[in-house]
Amino acid sequence: MYENLPQFFRSFWQQERSKSRVLPFVIILVTAVLLVIFKLVQPEPPVKAKEEKSWTVQTHRLIDGAKSPQLELYGSVESPYTATITSIIDADVISLEANEGQSVNNGQSLILLDDTDAKLSLEDKKSSVAELEALIISEKNRYKNDLAALKLEKSLVALAEKKLAREEKTSKSNLTSQSSFDTQKQALNNQKLALNNRQLSVTDHPARLAQLEARLSRNRALAQQAEIDLARATVSAPFDGIILRTMVSPGERVRPGEAMLEMYATDHIELRAQLPQKFISIVKHSLTQQLSLQARVKTDDGERIATLDRISGSIANDGHGVDALFMMNGEAAETLTIGDTLEMTLELPAIEDVFSVPVSSIYGTNRIYRVENERLVAVKVEKLGGQYSDGRQFILVRSGSLKPGDEIITTQLPLAVNGLKVEVRNQTTSNTEISQQIPVERP
Repeated sequence: MYENLPQFFRSFWQQERSKSRVLPFVIILVTAVLLVIFKLVQPEPPVKAKEEKSWTVQTHRLIDGAKSPQLELYGSVESPYTATITSIIDADVISLEANEGQSVNNGQSLILLDDTDAKLSLEDKKSSVAELEALIISEKNRYKNDLAALKLEKSLVALAEKKLAREEKTSKSNLTSQSSFDTQKQALNNQKLALNNRQLSVTDHPARLAQLEARLSRNRALAQQAEIDLARATVSAPFDGIILRTMVSPGERVRPGEAMLEMYATDHIELRAQLPQKFISIVKHSLTQQLSLQARVKTDDGERIATLDRISGSIANDGHGVDALFMMNGEAAETLTIGDTLEMTLELPAIEDVFSVPVSSIYGTNRIYRVENERLVAVKVEKLGGQYSDGRQFILVRSGSLKPGDEIITTQLPLAVNGLKVEVRNQTTSNTEISQQIPVERP
């Protein structure tokens, strides 16, 4: 049958080639036959097996050993020795010996006040003292005189009694008149009255003397106070410090208790920083154990060291922590400005059995991924603080599933799941160097 096909086509072509409508049909038919033939003889394409996708990650190798959590704080510079110098006397301001921002030494003159009124007051108090001293001398002399006079008064009374007794005998014998007897009797009574007055004066001497001495003591105290007030006409610095501001000018009249200037002590500078709530118990325990906690403070003159001195006894005004007070040494304090805010890093006591990982290793709140046989293994961890070094943040974590040498991914994968296949490609920086950097959790 197939052998006759070419003959059939030749006959058909010879019969119909003269007809114009046959040519397109023939072309279409030949094309269809060729397509069928090509389809039948085309070889099957090879089937390629589907490969699992691998994600490129970087890792951090865990290093064991004790590590110290750190807190990044912001401390406000202040001084507990901030004094407001007030006037003690009522006087005019003559001159200002120190201006705002100037450093002064203990005892240095700050303000000069007019001391005229103070001098007059002192003279008045001294005069009162001198007067009382004279009165005391007079009282003592009077007492000596009263003692001598008392003896005479007693003898005069005795003589008057004898004379009255003689008058009484002669009166009974009618040798003298009754009026003479009465006169002698009255003279005896007057002498006894004088004796009683003299005895009272002698008896009251200690009371009078004590009263005068009390008045003298009071006036001496007033005189000493007047001397102090006179000395305070020159206002001096109570300690080494810096003038914060002045509130008076030459020519003004100041009254007792009126503020004239403010200054603070340069050897008592503190940094006040707020501790996060969860670290308060750790810091309190360290202070109880008398452990020295130090913080590195960033200043314009470089890094300084501040030592934690104490913590506040009450919660801060915002209710999110407790204020911690750090002491600065004198040399560092002189470079600081009251009211300035400085960055500081507080190092807490070291913790055993923890690992330091970059903050980028943390997924969610408490999950990291370890690489095992090119697969991810999820590990839940407990965060115990942080560390900072060269602008990089690290987190201290603890888990029973972690051990030294484990490779923890630091790349944040959008679809990180347990068992995901990864390919580790680390940078040239060694993980050992990274792990040994000092870390801190931001409060």
